[in-house]
Amino acid sequence: MVQAIRQAFGCGEALGATIAGLAREAPHARGAMLWNGYQDEASALLCEGRAQELAFGREGAVLVLHALRAGELFGGIMGVAGEGASRIEALDEGSSARFTTAAVLRLMEGYPLVALAVARQLSARIEAMRRRMVEAALLSATGRICSELLRLARASSDLAIRPLPVFSELAVTVQSTRETVSRTISQLEKRGVLQRIEGGLAVIAPHRLEEMIY
Repeated sequence: MVQAIRQAFGCGEALGATIAGLAREAPHARGAMLWNGYQDEASALLCEGRAQELAFGREGAVLVLHALRAGELFGGIMGVAGEGASRIEALDEGSSARFTTAAVLRLMEGYPLVALAVARQLSARIEAMRRRMVEAALLSATGRICSELLRLARASSDLAIRPLPVFSELAVTVQSTRETVSRTISQLEKRGVLQRIEGGLAVIAPHRLEEMIY
């Protein structure tokens, strides 16, 4: 947990230990609800695994607001709690460091490094949500799928998406259907744009994938 905290806040060993002393380490299983939108005093740092922030409509519609990776904050410090708020669900088995929001605010007041890290994550979150809003309005389903695949690939140095995307989860992320995701990925494989590798999916021709977005 301390190592994850040090990487997230860009701090040294002493401050990392201080921050860890205010947290409670909480392991979780795949599919666990990590935050329910009503816990306005709960904030957390995802230490291991992946998660996603979801919003739900009255008739069962689901919208992915943000995909979280290890090192990202979530909960009260990053969003608005209360009725109708989003919730965070785990995509993998992992763990998080749990804080009270009051503790995070005290750290931000006392340590500029912490305040800067939180501000940067908030800025990145706003930009990611703006990008998804633009894509939902301007791109076709195929374009959104290609854009998300390219984004996931560029997160790694070898343009490989690991683990292999779960088509139903990817469909929710891009506001499409599992069938459309499956069909699009199959076509991209046949064209040599994507290739199955052990444990994942490699982007062989990123320029061609980018051309298919628009």
